[in-house]
Amino acid sequence: MHYIRLLRPAKILTSTGRLVISILFTITTDLGDSFLCPEDGSIDLIVAVEDPAAGPVRSGAAVLRGAKTCRYKWKTGMRVLDANFTLAPGLKKELVNCRFSIYPVQQRPRKPSAPLGALHVGDVLPWTVDMNPILRMGVIMPATFEFVDGVCATVSVRTLGLRMHHGAGERGESDESLNLQFEEDIGESIARHIWDAGVVTSAYLADASSSPESIREVLPIERDSFNVLELGSGVGILGITIATILPAAAVAQGRRLKNSRVLLTDLEEAEERARSNIAKAEATLATSHTEGANVTIEYENLDWDEGLEGRFGPLVSATPWDLIVLSDCTYNVDSLPALVGTLSALHTLKEHHRDQENKGPAKSSVLLATKPRHSSEEALFELLDDQSWTYRVVKEIPLPKIGEEDEVVQVYLLQKGALGT
Repeated sequence: MHYIRLLRPAKILTSTGRLVISILFTITTDLGDSFLCPEDGSIDLIVAVEDPAAGPVRSGAAVLRGAKTCRYKWKTGMRVLDANFTLAPGLKKELVNCRFSIYPVQQRPRKPSAPLGALHVGDVLPWTVDMNPILRMGVIMPATFEFVDGVCATVSVRTLGLRMHHGAGERGESDESLNLQFEEDIGESIARHIWDAGVVTSAYLADASSSPESIREVLPIERDSFNVLELGSGVGILGITIATILPAAAVAQGRRLKNSRVLLTDLEEAEERARSNIAKAEATLATSHTEGANVTIEYENLDWDEGLEGRFGPLVSATPWDLIVLSDCTYNVDSLPALVGTLSALHTLKEHHRDQENKGPAKSSVLLATKPRHSSEEALFELLDDQSWTYRVVKEIPLPKIGEEDEVVQVYLLQKGALGT
């Protein structure tokens, strides 16, 4: 995949006596290690402006002078693109309140319910892209950002569009469109950004949530609660998506969730962005049709160097987790011993809970998603073997990449311990 990424917050500058918005952005990979290089020479992009309160801006006097939607070409060899928009005559800088979206032309026709810049989960799954030749080449993740009182936000927003199937109930079967929004930091740093395995695995789980056969293997819900712990959550795309689909996944398996928890964990520097995205998700879920399910999303800091020694915060320690999930966490080989040690310590914690409750042996399950980047990552499996974890691939998802060799996202199921009762 490639990502449209702002290199800095957009600025309002003075040019020949007029105020101009300058949007400096690039199109790069999740790690920022290469730029988009289209095989046919160029990719058409749209930069569109909206009024956040009233939808697309139509009045020429509202914000900009001239068109509210402009086309640009990203050409082979480019590293950066500077899009400029002239403000409407007489408009003061501090009165600029608008939202910009940057997205590819005709990546997929936009549904009326989807905001500009939304990427539907079907756009990244090879079995749902149909015959769309653009999607078959690879996906470009759009970006959205806002001006408030003339100042550009320091975050951009990625929107992931889901279609939730709620199954049969008193009112019959129903589908619902949900648009989850995830803030990312603006800038060249790869920290606090969405990465490929998180996006693809979120799409995969959302797509599978309406199928008992597909979802049972990765989210086997056997009671009226199901508690999920995410390690290395970053901005929270995987954990928040799981929280969103849990009610539908339960219905698909003939169950109704009552009280469930999804706890995101990461280092302290991820906390602000993760909590903000949790708040956005809670606002979205508050208006959704969730069959009476109560799924709580929380955050707590967790350093794996402490986790491997069994030192956890109160939220992690309080629950024998039904499932642990993580994505895009194996690229840094130096952190693998601490990661596997933390997984084993969480299994020990679960054993302790079950002993206290006289429930017999514990079994821990981990859903690990990764996009293999280099052979050194294979060290993970040696560490898992050493600590008596079993593992298998439950899904391999091809990931086309425009202008480069295709990649793959692998979803593993790790297990440790005996089946509990």
